[in-house]
Amino acid sequence: MFFIIKMKRIYIAFAILILVGMIYMSKVETIPVTAIELKEPTYTIVIDAGHGEPDGGAVSKDGIREATLNLEVAQELAKEMDALGYNIIMTRHDENNIADENQQDSVRKMKVSDISNRVKIVNSSDADLCISIHMNKFASERYYGWQTFYNKNSEYNKILAEEIQAGITNNIDRKNDRVALNIKDIKLTDESKIPTTIVECGFLSNPEDLRLLQTEEYRAKLVSGIIEGVENYYSKIYGEE
Repeated sequence: MFFIIKMKRIYIAFAILILVGMIYMSKVETIPVTAIELKEPTYTIVIDAGHGEPDGGAVSKDGIREATLNLEVAQELAKEMDALGYNIIMTRHDENNIADENQQDSVRKMKVSDISNRVKIVNSSDADLCISIHMNKFASERYYGWQTFYNKNSEYNKILAEEIQAGITNNIDRKNDRVALNIKDIKLTDESKIPTTIVECGFLSNPEDLRLLQTEEYRAKLVSGIIEGVENYYSKIYGEE
């Protein structure tokens, strides 16, 4: 009887060790469960130019509106990627927002409808990924440079953001120690069902960033960097050369 009881204790202890090990492994697992499931690449990309009149987004001291620069970068990116053979879907094609017509009578309603429509476009696109173009602004003029953001509900979001961050850094000869950062409570990145990143191209509050962002040459470098990041993302995820 003593032997049986002892063996039962051993089995129980062993079972507890297994259970503890399973719990521990679940805690150290770095790849979260996500609704994003990769399929064979279609080379279709959604390019989202953030904001849209009358929502100008961030505004510089001398009145340069984020929405305008977002659209310029997005259109130049779309043109270059189209030339490379990518299928491009734009969330907006002109200076205006994309809220429903019956939601334009207040700023709040317009913004809610606008971002909801962007999410609908992304999730109905059957695209491989989404790149949302924005500009940054801060109270101090000292901050400058580009930075990508992602939601960590999928490892693919992080990889996409990191590759684009690195791609821009490789194409612009300016010191920038920023890295891709996780964000939450942003509807586009929270609810997108495909890998999505927000690319903040620079600070409208920084005089040098603002000057550069208004030049075609600098925007071309940004575009080249984004494309490099996208192609490295495809290579890493799909094993393409």
